[in-house]
This record gives sequence, C-alpha cells and structure tokens, in this order.
Amino acid sequence: MCGIVGIWNQPDEAAVVKMAQAVAHRGPDGLDCMTKDNSSLGASRLAIVGDPAAPAVFCDPETNVAVLLNGEIYNVKALRTQLAATGTVFHTNLESEVVAKLYAYHGLGFVERLKGMFAVVILDGDRLILARDRFGIKPLYYADLGEKVIFGSEIKALLAHPSISPQLNIVALQESMVFGYVYSADKTLFQGIQQVEPGTMVAFCRGKRIVQKFWELPQARYQDEGEHPEYQNAIAQLREHLIETMDLLLRHGDHPMGIYLSGGLDSTILTLVARAILDRPVTTFTLADNNTNPDFSAAREVAQRLGTQHVERVVGLHDYFSRLEHFASHYEGLLAGGVFDLQGAPAFHLISETVSEHVRVAFSGEGADELFGGYYWIYTHPLGFSDRIRNRMNSMPVGDGVRQIVDELFPSPEDERIYRRNLFDALMRSGLSNCHLQSVDRSSGAFGFEIRPAYLFDDLADFALRLPIEYKVPDKRITKRILRDAFRPELEQLGLEWVLVRRKMGMPTALSNIAKPIQERMENAVSDVAFSDRPLKDYLHTKTDVYLFDLFNKAFLSELVNV
Repeated sequence: MCGIVGIWNQPDEAAVVKMAQAVAHRGPDGLDCMTKDNSSLGASRLAIVGDPAAPAVFCDPETNVAVLLNGEIYNVKALRTQLAATGTVFHTNLESEVVAKLYAYHGLGFVERLKGMFAVVILDGDRLILARDRFGIKPLYYADLGEKVIFGSEIKALLAHPSISPQLNIVALQESMVFGYVYSADKTLFQGIQQVEPGTMVAFCRGKRIVQKFWELPQARYQDEGEHPEYQNAIAQLREHLIETMDLLLRHGDHPMGIYLSGGLDSTILTLVARAILDRPVTTFTLADNNTNPDFSAAREVAQRLGTQHVERVVGLHDYFSRLEHFASHYEGLLAGGVFDLQGAPAFHLISETVSEHVRVAFSGEGADELFGGYYWIYTHPLGFSDRIRNRMNSMPVGDGVRQIVDELFPSPEDERIYRRNLFDALMRSGLSNCHLQSVDRSSGAFGFEIRPAYLFDDLADFALRLPIEYKVPDKRITKRILRDAFRPELEQLGLEWVLVRRKMGMPTALSNIAKPIQERMENAVSDVAFSDRPLKDYLHTKTDVYLFDLFNKAFLSELVNV
C-alpha cells in the first residue's frame, strides 16, 4: 500500500512533492521524490513486504527503469524464481525490483504475469506506462494534458498540481445519480481526470497514447452455455482455491493481520479458513450503532465459536457526523444511493479507523457478492431492479450516453435471464471498482493500512467467474449457493449452521438504528431557501442529496457551474 504520483515529460520536483504530500496518509513510512528522464516521480510508502528503509521510488541500476508500485504482488516469489532461472540478478527484496526485471525480460507483457492488487507506473526513458490490476482494487488516475501527463493514486494528488483546476464532470454526475456510482470505468467526477481502467495498461510515448487491455472479464454464463465442472466437483475445487488463496495471502508479509467480521457468510468463511491456517488466534473487527444490532450479535457469536480476538466498536450520531467530512474528503465520490445503500461506505470508514489502530493488514469480503451472486433482490428479481434504475434515470435529464448504458443493461423486451446475466457482468465491473473497492481503498488509505479483498485473488476469481449462474443463484430463494455449500460441513460442525441461511445484510445494517436520525439531521441542516435555490436542482432531488453533494463540493470543487 502506497501513494504514487508523478509528472511525465515535465520535470517539476516542487510540484511532485506537493502531490506526494497530498497522499502521504497512504504511506506513513516514508516519502520520496525525484526527477528522472525529464519527469518527476514521488511516493509515500507503507512498508508491508521488503526492506522498510528502501526508497519508495525504485530505480533499476542495470536498465535505468524507474518503477512505482502501489499494492501487493502475491506471486512475487514465483516470479523471482522464474527470472533467476534466466540469469536475472536481484539486488533487493523489493516487489518493485521484480516488476522492473519482469518488464526488462517480457516488455509490455510483464503485467499479464502479475497476480495481486496493484497500480504500477514504469518510466523507461521517454516512455510512461500506467497499469492497474484486473478488478481495479488499487486506483490510478491521470490527466493527459498533451505536453505532459499528471498521475496519482488519488484524485487529490492531481488537484495538488497547479495545472489542474477541479471542474465537475456532468456526465459522471448523471451516472452517479442514476446508479449511485460513476458507471463508466474510465470516468471520474472531475472533468479531464480519467482512471486507468481495471485490467488495462496505458502507455505514453512521443506524444502518443496507447490504451491496451491485458485482461478481459469473461461474460457470465448459464449452465446450458458451455462446459463446466460437475457441481460437487466444483464445490471441492472452490474450497481448495479459497484455502490456497488465504494461505498465500496470510503469509505475504509478517505484520499483524485482521479480518472485517460481520457475521455474514463471506467474512465468516474467511475467518474460519484463517483460523485453520494460522497457529494463533485471528483478530476480527465489527461495528454497530448499538449492542443489539443483528450483525453485531452475529459477529460476536462467530468470534466466540472461532476463538478470535474480537474487537467491537459501537458508534452513535456524534461519531458519524464527526467523521463524515473526513470520509467525504477521502472518498472522492458522491454518496447517491442508487444500486447500493449510501450508508455502507461511511460505516466502513468508521470501522476502518478502529482496524488501523490494531493491525497493518486486514482482510475483507469485497468481491464475494459479485463473484457468487450475493445481492438478493438485484439477482433474484432483476426485472424489478431494472424498474428502479429506469425510474431514477427518468427522474432527471440525462444524456444519450447514460440512456444507452441503461438500454444496453436492460434491453427490450424484458427478459429476466438476460437482465440477470447483464447485472452479474455490470456489478463485476464498475459496480465493484468504482463503488465498493473505491470505498475500501480510500478508507484504508485514509488511516494508513492495507486491506486485502481475498475473494478477488486472480486464481480464485478466475475459477468463480467460469462457474454457471445456476451454481450461484439457482432460484429466487437462494444466493451464493456454491459458496454456502463449500464450507457447509465446517460451519455445521461448529454450530454456525445459521450463517448458511442468514440473509445478507451488509455494512449499512451497522447503522440501521441511527439511519433515520442521520437523514433527519441532514435534512434539517439544509434550509428551505437553500433547497429551493440549490445548484444542480435537476439532479439533487432531496435535502439529503444536497447535504451530501455540499460535502463533496466543499472538499473538491473550487467553482460550481449551475446547469
């Protein structure tokens, strides 16, 4: 976990220092900046693997290539062994050196061989390469200004550069108000600031920009649409993949590690597997707004049954509002409802603060719902869900691009089978990267520690994506069927069989008792006059919308044009 920044094709160390300082929270273990090959690079480092005293900007003395790395390369040992067999000599124990040597040996094909969560920047003479992991676990933003490119791990790093003036991207705003997040994988809420899309490499050289996908998400498929393993065999393979994944990730680094535990299926399975692998108790973390909260009680029972070192945090209205501006300034997006409950991300931010006080690395269940079909109403009743999205779209003026997105997601005539498949694909793309993973990355970065979404490890995710939809959502009553069945024997043996039938609740449930008072306070904070004279009134339909947009506006926008 690090904050990486840079300016390509324009040396300006003073500017890059300001950019690195803007994301210094991501890497509390050091900050390094340098100018090289007519460009300036910077990074703040969170030391998890490798020499903690090493510079955050790695320069290979043999090839003169500079590498910035944010994240973890989980197959780094295997890659080092493979390269050593070719005669490659290593001088450090850094993952960034392995990336440099891999690039020297394979060229642009280096990124296809990386397994993990990463944003990588390579400066090779007059060539700049930006690359992002398959699912977009680690972020990477850039502004292509023609004569130069400004990039960074967070948007605030780019806004720290004098050439960038924050302007609202209206199309991205429309997408956010319809879906609850920016739907387009490359867009942000800021005009002129783009994302490197998940599974994509962007290269700049001599005034040209080349965008190349190195990994494509396979389309979700039904049982009658191709070959697949027999169900019982698939259960056994899934168990094996998940256990191997947790074993690899738990042994990657030697810092204290913990697990976000809600008492739901995903986090309980991670805790169960971790307990079996480690020879010490697992540390688990749970948040709620009172001691009788359903998730709070469920997590406590799971922790007792699995013998974890359990940390609980109870929060109230004061905790929520005292941290809300801090959350908004780090989230770099809008809380807008839509597909997901808008309270999930603030709740995750609050518990992340507690997690950071105990461990340097924590595991979360992000990706399991997308891979295995965990969103009950969305997947089991896709026609009703399509009505919800269309109603939101029709309540505001949107451009042809947004209408095209919705029409492609829910084509006419209505077809439940097609809609369900399309939702699996859509939520696996920007629903994951631009909503859930953005929340996870910003909250961990805000408090200077690392979160690992284990279900998104390459090998495990590849296997899950090849499974037919019926293995996951066989009917309107069951979600994540195969994940439940994979660990059913252990959970039943431990007296945790109720986890197998418990309906998904999620992070918003942690604030369910104070959700109404939260909304009331937000609405009371916006006067009738301010509401009637609000900017962007075509999109901000409630006082809560106005309150939440004002937080974003205050944090980022120097000037808002009413449209």
